[in-house]
Amino acid sequence: MSPADIDRVFGRGRLRMVTGDHVEVFREESLPGERRRYTKRFLATPAGDFRHWTEREWRILARLVGHGIGPVPDVVQFDRGAAGRPALVQTYDAGVTVDHWATLLPVERDGEVLRHVFEDCAHWWALARHCLIALDAIHELHLVHLDLKADNVCIPLGPADFDPHAPGQFLTPRFEQIALIDFAFSLVSGESLLTALPIAHQADYDYQSPRLLHALEAGSRGNLLPTRQLDWRCDVFSLAAMLRRYLPDPEGLQTGAWTSPRHAQARALVRRLLEAHDVDRPAQRPHAELIALTSHTLNDAELAASLQRGWQLATGSEVCCDDSPTPVTRIALPISTSVERNGITIDRGDAESTRIARARRGRDRTRTMLWVSALAAAAAIGAPLLGDAWLALQDRHATPGSSAAPAQATGQPGQVLARAPAEVAPTAPIGETSIDAEPARAAEATVQPPPAPAASAETASAAAPSTAVTPEPRAAPGPQASATAASAAAARAPARVISHAAARPRGRAAVTVSARARAMASLSIRGPAPRFAQVSGARSTPAPAAAPAPAPAPVPAPVPAPVPAPVPAPVPAPVPAPAAATAPAPAPAAITALPATQSDDVPAPTPRDFVARASELMTSQIPRIAQRAERLVLRVLFVASHSDNASQDDEIRNAASAIRLAPQDPLREIGVAANDARLLSEAARVAFWRRSSVQEALSLQIKAFGANPLDPEVVGDLAFLHLKQHPPQADAARQLALHALTMHDAKYPNGRVEDWTTLAIASALSGRDRDARNAWFVTLALAPSLERQCRAGVNAYAMYGERLRSPVEAMLYRVHSSGRADRSPFCEWPPYWTATSRVR
Repeated sequence: MSPADIDRVFGRGRLRMVTGDHVEVFREESLPGERRRYTKRFLATPAGDFRHWTEREWRILARLVGHGIGPVPDVVQFDRGAAGRPALVQTYDAGVTVDHWATLLPVERDGEVLRHVFEDCAHWWALARHCLIALDAIHELHLVHLDLKADNVCIPLGPADFDPHAPGQFLTPRFEQIALIDFAFSLVSGESLLTALPIAHQADYDYQSPRLLHALEAGSRGNLLPTRQLDWRCDVFSLAAMLRRYLPDPEGLQTGAWTSPRHAQARALVRRLLEAHDVDRPAQRPHAELIALTSHTLNDAELAASLQRGWQLATGSEVCCDDSPTPVTRIALPISTSVERNGITIDRGDAESTRIARARRGRDRTRTMLWVSALAAAAAIGAPLLGDAWLALQDRHATPGSSAAPAQATGQPGQVLARAPAEVAPTAPIGETSIDAEPARAAEATVQPPPAPAASAETASAAAPSTAVTPEPRAAPGPQASATAASAAAARAPARVISHAAARPRGRAAVTVSARARAMASLSIRGPAPRFAQVSGARSTPAPAAAPAPAPAPVPAPVPAPVPAPVPAPVPAPVPAPAAATAPAPAPAAITALPATQSDDVPAPTPRDFVARASELMTSQIPRIAQRAERLVLRVLFVASHSDNASQDDEIRNAASAIRLAPQDPLREIGVAANDARLLSEAARVAFWRRSSVQEALSLQIKAFGANPLDPEVVGDLAFLHLKQHPPQADAARQLALHALTMHDAKYPNGRVEDWTTLAIASALSGRDRDARNAWFVTLALAPSLERQCRAGVNAYAMYGERLRSPVEAMLYRVHSSGRADRSPFCEWPPYWTATSRVR
């Protein structure tokens, strides 16, 4: 320990703690025998004003202390600030943080030197037990910490007069006095949250729950509902991450009373915590069960004796302390911090935020009342017209015979739009117009009511919406054809008939159907599509699937004249028909969405559509999917890190196959063109392996990904090609590899070995050495040939350099230590760093 380390832990002089720019934390000067105090205050920075979080933390601490919660620091005072000074909250010292225990206090006992006390098995289990007890206390009050990590958990040391400079003294962690600190960004029932939590994703230390990260992302867009719905599972995930951080390597189990069974029990506890996070929130919290489990383990006589004995500081030992302290909480910019009026900046504290929220709620109520009034007025105006239309429809059905008989008798062809039952199809998640919904909207928007008796075809066409095209001229149907078509439509349609032409004006009924709607009608993506039977004479047109929408209000129409007695229908004058009587072929330019290829006769979208969608997916969807996939893959990496021989390969394979059971990703409803994707992907392989054209292969593979982002081979090959760029695009490759590994595919129940290799390389290039090393370990368990993976590791080092040395050497050493290195010259130890084949 250096003098600075001793002062940081045991000193009594004024000292500023390591924090970010948004907050100041000082240890106040104190006399021997006097309790140390810490002062904390949030600041206004150029990036945003965080000062109102000081008062919020004080209110939460005051509530916890008022409820008699033990594992929190005692509050000394709260100063609201005056004359421009920021507010501050002062608390008594809660003890040495777990982070300081782990990084600044090497200990020794009976000649055995440990980097920290948690390398002792008993102390690791004691840390787990008392953290669970502390979390159980705050979770009982429906409080969620949300920032639980080693530097926010304090464990006092004893005795109180311990002197680090006096030789021969023993110290002991007082786990029963554990305390949690830093509650500013916590959630608690009754404490309002008017702005997003200014917490950012900490990529260097995986302790933040995926639920929390999802809520923070939504909060950055102004949606606080996911944040308010967070619960104790976020803290359980963070506890699992902290305990996993201090689990010793299996190779070092001979120290600290660790044995293989005890280590397996510890790993099982971590997995149990992660499972409690991953499942839906149960009716009863699992804290009591987990506390009982840890208590049972600590009843072991050897572990109980270890807790009773003290430790000496290893100040003169050459043991290497843990040089990876817990990183400071990353801060995101506030959503709304100040408003500038007439050149004067006004800070928005809690009171101002409350006032703004109330004003916004008032405006919302006013807007709602206006909408309700408008809808009521529209209903009042449309009710008489609806009644007349219903009566006209009743008159039409009152005449014996087919439903089209009255119209034929008076020479007024009827028009009925019958809607068959539809299967609800969810909207595609990407930021494009749903391919199911848009054709239906186009079809409904372009079916127009009949024109007035004196209106011409040109007038009706001009009155149509801009999405419609010129009405198609066609010959008027005869009475018999009209009756037959109407009867057939009535038989196919359900009992409820929606009429868009309730009135019966004289002359030919005008029906305008968008050419784009007809073009998209044949490009349905999912399941049986609902049919819109448009009856006008003897013609019916199917339309694509769409989510059912509420029935539109009837279009105002002239009040029908009294129906005269039935007379023979006059034969309508023939309408000149154009040379081509059939509907025009759909124009390719009108297809902007991406339908799935279901049959060979369906035209595939143009390649530029695939590129656009691939870009959209990489920007908006893949980062989110990779974030969730990373959580699933980390389980496999954790198992691989603790499986040090070939007999445990089955455990790795089982863990790898378990991620196939993950929930479906947000792309599950997206339309795909599987045939096009396979052809494009094969062309990309030819371009890369035969012509050595990396850019051409990448371009083709991007199109294949846009055509089918649900094919593991397509996604994995795109990740591989991202690593072949100059410089390598490691982050994109890693996200794609994570996505590929968590997709369901019967051909690859454990994931493709190539994708695990890509993940290993991309993790190393992005600075995640631990993940890279463990991913290489996974490849050893999954690869059909050790020689293949050893060669892949050697070639990766030859191509990417020193960033791959450490993880590849770890893989080769594992092969050597397991006795399998003699199977291949590429797996020899120490490694022979020469690429044995041309690296592409």
